[in-house]
Amino acid sequence: MNRKLKTLFEERDNVIHSVSGNHSIKEAVDLMNKYHIGALIVLDEGKNIEGIVTERDVMKKLAETDELVGHLKVKEIMTPKEKLIITDGECTIEEMMISMTEKKIRHMPIVGKDGKLWGMISMRDIIRILLADAKAKVNHLNNYITGKYPA
Repeated sequence: MNRKLKTLFEERDNVIHSVSGNHSIKEAVDLMNKYHIGALIVLDEGKNIEGIVTERDVMKKLAETDELVGHLKVKEIMTPKEKLIITDGECTIEEMMISMTEKKIRHMPIVGKDGKLWGMISMRDIIRILLADAKAKVNHLNNYITGKYPA
């Protein structure tokens, strides 16, 4: 739990799924469904962050209208960069979990000191980390109790 976020990104395959603000909502939803994810980073042509589009953004737009929304542009519903909550890789997993819970968000971009996008962390990622850490701890304690622990 006290591990820094940057260690997670050093350990895992860090694929960043993104769209441009000019993609349609339908295209964004198709990508989210394809990769089984709930958010996409919105990047401009220079690969700079413009914002984030989430399944929640799509649902809010659907709730606002009786019209079809699939043809609308991502930039019309995304959370823009100015309102985006981001972090760097220096915070711990626990700090990240607390921050996301307090801010009621499920996805947060991780940006390096140079302003470059490292990746994105989701609540699902955090749960996976916590579960793996708990399993390792149980295994470690079990080995200690049963005498399998190296002396």
